[in-house]
Amino acid sequence: MNTEEITQSISKQDFDLDSFVRLVISDEQARSEIVHQMLHHEHIMVYYHCYYVIAKASEQCPELFYPYWDDIECLLDHKNSYHRDFAITILANLTAVDKEDRFSLIFDNYFEHLHDAKFMTAHGCIRNAQIIIRNKPELKDGIISLLLDIDHQCCYPEKQKGLMKGAVLEIIEQVYEKEEDKKRLKVFILRELTSVSPKTRKKAKELALKFSLR
Repeated sequence: MNTEEITQSISKQDFDLDSFVRLVISDEQARSEIVHQMLHHEHIMVYYHCYYVIAKASEQCPELFYPYWDDIECLLDHKNSYHRDFAITILANLTAVDKEDRFSLIFDNYFEHLHDAKFMTAHGCIRNAQIIIRNKPELKDGIISLLLDIDHQCCYPEKQKGLMKGAVLEIIEQVYEKEEDKKRLKVFILRELTSVSPKTRKKAKELALKFSLR
């Protein structure tokens, strides 16, 4: 497929996501073109669909997209929050093959998005933190410390903070058993038993029972 064919096909509302994922995995030229379109195309149906393709493909074969790290990293500071979202998700996927430890160099910039201007971008930062912890366990303590301090890391209304804390609880559930300092996790869980968010209260209650917390 040439550039025009890719652009026309991927811009369709019902485009074949899986077909494009297979294409970018198998064809280096198509891969570079779709990365380029995600980075530079002005039409949302093009750049967003390109993102869908890259997000899924980079989860399956992150090594194919690691060469584009610098280009994707630049999106962290993009004026468009969608593009910041792209960077947050794709870079998290790429930590699986980050042999050069590039993520450590952007750690602060990445997690500054916990107080992004857009709530959904901040929420996505938390959700993708779980992937980073899995791929880079040496960063776990630093990431968990930021997430437990979410009240001071962001200035959203309490209802939105409540939703963010629900996402933090999902991560706590995954790391709790191996965490040396369980006390700090316990304090967070028990505090969220009275969260303004019903969903977060429910999750906190579930974890309190699961880990026998009082």
